[in-house]
Amino acid sequence: MARKPLSDDARSQRREDILDSAMAVFERDGGLDALSFRKLATHLGLSYSAPYRYFRNKDELVNALRARAYRWIESEMRKATQDIDDPAERLVGLAQTYIKSGLTRPQRYALLFFNLDNTDVARHSIEFRRAKHDALDICTQVIAQAQRAGQLPAHIDPLSASHLFWIAAHGLVSLEVSGQFGMGRDVATLTPLVIHTLRAGMAQPYDADAVMSSPLKETTRHA
Repeated sequence: MARKPLSDDARSQRREDILDSAMAVFERDGGLDALSFRKLATHLGLSYSAPYRYFRNKDELVNALRARAYRWIESEMRKATQDIDDPAERLVGLAQTYIKSGLTRPQRYALLFFNLDNTDVARHSIEFRRAKHDALDICTQVIAQAQRAGQLPAHIDPLSASHLFWIAAHGLVSLEVSGQFGMGRDVATLTPLVIHTLRAGMAQPYDADAVMSSPLKETTRHA
């Protein structure tokens, strides 16, 4: 007797179950090398071929996990700042929460930056691109709100400014996780200083032509 096809809702839930299992294996058993469709199928009590009905290959599965990691960091930042009305305070809360989340779950955080060489998979994944956009857009919108409130100058566009905060926060997480801090400094000491420095730097006049004609631009253009 032929098996009854799953409903759309059941298929969506099965896909989520596979991703739940994959995330657990990834975080618990040692990253990408520990992931296999056979292990996931066994863990969920499915046939070996079942995961292939939802993900064509491991690259697609990893990319879906990356999207889920971005949704996780987005959710953490939203929860941490939902009761903060002041845009400038929300910006501080976003940065602190991003850093804390990365340090609390470093394996999951690392997924945000995995598989970057396989650009074809990421480029064609609407799920991944939307998740990444929405996570960064939280910071972009808060900066725009702070600019409209006169708490931040408007000569740097919000998207560029949010990338600056992202660069700084990611640097702190990466250095802390890899044990690179020393000489009496740690992430707890440096986080408020980095946030203060970024806000102070944004208040300074910005000459785009001078910056874009710098030696760094020539270096990156010819790299």
